[in-house]
Amino acid sequence: MFKKIVSFLAVPALMAVSGATFAAEGAASSGVDLSPLTNSIDFSTVLVAIMAVAASLVTLYAGVAGVRWVLRTVKSA
Repeated sequence: MFKKIVSFLAVPALMAVSGATFAAEGAASSGVDLSPLTNSIDFSTVLVAIMAVAASLVTLYAGVAGVRWVLRTVKSA
């Protein structure tokens, strides 16, 4: 019983404290500036490869769905 009460009270308290900590952390420090490193990287070829894989997966799933539909139609006829 005691563990349930503690966990019931601890979770919202920890969430509130962690949220305040993240808000204070973002306002206090700007962090490391990595823009010189990230500006020199070109992700266009990687993006094209990812989109090609995604397009092939969509085509595969559409083909499977079409085959299922045709098989259902043939079975019910």
